[in-house]
Amino acid sequence: MTTPLPRPKRKKKGEGGGSGTLRADREKAGLTGSQDIHALPPEDGELLELDPETISPNPMNMRLELRDMDTMIADVGERGVHTPGIVMHTKVFMECYPQWSSRVKHPERTFILGPGHRRHAAALATGRVMPAVLRDGLARDRRVEEELVSENNSRSGLSPIEQALAIDLLRQRVHEDEDRTLSFDEVVERAGYTAGTVSKYLALLKLPEEVQQAIHSGDLSMRAGYSLSLLKDAHGKKESEEAHALQLRGWELMRDEKLSVEAAKNRLALKGQQQFHAGKSPAAPVAVPEPREESGPQAGEAQAPSGETPKPVTPPSGGGETAAAPAAVAVIEAAEGSALEAPATPAADPEVLRKAAADQRDLACRLLLAEDRYAKAAESNVRLVTVVLNPNEWKQAAVKAHGWLVELKKGPSSKKRPNDYFAVVAASEDSGLMHRAAFAVGLAADELRAAQPDRAWDARDVAHVQFLATSRASYQLSEWEQQQVELLSRGKQ
Repeated sequence: MTTPLPRPKRKKKGEGGGSGTLRADREKAGLTGSQDIHALPPEDGELLELDPETISPNPMNMRLELRDMDTMIADVGERGVHTPGIVMHTKVFMECYPQWSSRVKHPERTFILGPGHRRHAAALATGRVMPAVLRDGLARDRRVEEELVSENNSRSGLSPIEQALAIDLLRQRVHEDEDRTLSFDEVVERAGYTAGTVSKYLALLKLPEEVQQAIHSGDLSMRAGYSLSLLKDAHGKKESEEAHALQLRGWELMRDEKLSVEAAKNRLALKGQQQFHAGKSPAAPVAVPEPREESGPQAGEAQAPSGETPKPVTPPSGGGETAAAPAAVAVIEAAEGSALEAPATPAADPEVLRKAAADQRDLACRLLLAEDRYAKAAESNVRLVTVVLNPNEWKQAAVKAHGWLVELKKGPSSKKRPNDYFAVVAASEDSGLMHRAAFAVGLAADELRAAQPDRAWDARDVAHVQFLATSRASYQLSEWEQQQVELLSRGKQ
């Protein structure tokens, strides 16, 4: 058996060493006088300074794009790459990962990257050298996936889709000691996330491509995307063409009409069923609490760390109106606690149930009026026409609408009487405030009518609760309300 030759010690920068030491190292390494001591191949773990042109990107890198490169390039151009990357010999990598060999971009290059793709791109752009640690052991032990996921966990700027792709890469890897893929528990352990977070990330990859792109670009939050992934087809499947069509339509509603994910799902449920059925929620429960839309132009909610429940956002001011101040905040905070769901049944008395449902709808109405985009023009006009055609409803509706608007700091809150308030609004020439006030009166008329005791609901009452369910209030019908809808539906059959 041939005993491997000992490696010579490379002299470090600034280190001395006489000819006797160098000569001894050459002799131990078996080098002749014409051979350079630095011609030996580097050892695993050795820090190298490499020409970036000798390094190929890693096909396992799940970054869909390299962000903020202008800042990185400027910094590297001025100071060089000051944090080493990790490289492996390309031949070693391709031997250990034959399934990836055909996707190596530059198989002729000596090295292939592990972590460090942004630094490598900046070194290429500036002509700087690339410091890197040789880690062939990562490939031989088949731990490249784990190294990439570990780096992702410690770095900001990755989109949820990129993080999901990295976890999926780890999920597909083969166990180093057995001919099998990793189990879910092993993926969770090696990814460094909780089991719930891993499940949510992987669910994003089952969404339609357009929805995934919205999450990647930041137009849709991970939480909203995961909620959309729960939409199923008529057979209870979440990955069929029918389910994907529903998920894509849900995102389109959020984007185009600025709806929350709950409201979008309610809208889909209403459209698909044409009616609510007794004992069933109008939409599947949302597994992850969803914040209200922000004031920005995008429909996607703000990102929040996994496992944290985001706080609702106070609606911004707009259209010349006074912004919703503490009263509006209180309305939204109250909604967070209740989630607009009816409380546990307090008693079997129908009127008690009616009153409990009315309290929840009142909260939904106030929350809706706190929004900048409270209703489309057609929805507002329908309610205004209804009030005009039923003048007896005007007075009580104006009192209730006045209370809502003053509480939310919308318009002249100093006016304590409804008639004075609406007179000032009408003379204000503020079209946004006038439309909101008119809508509030129509909404109040519908709500007062639905809350009246000892009367059976009709189509107008059903339209009222369905509007609240599919609006940005995302109202969830109580069992009592669903029963009223079902009774009316049966009467029409």
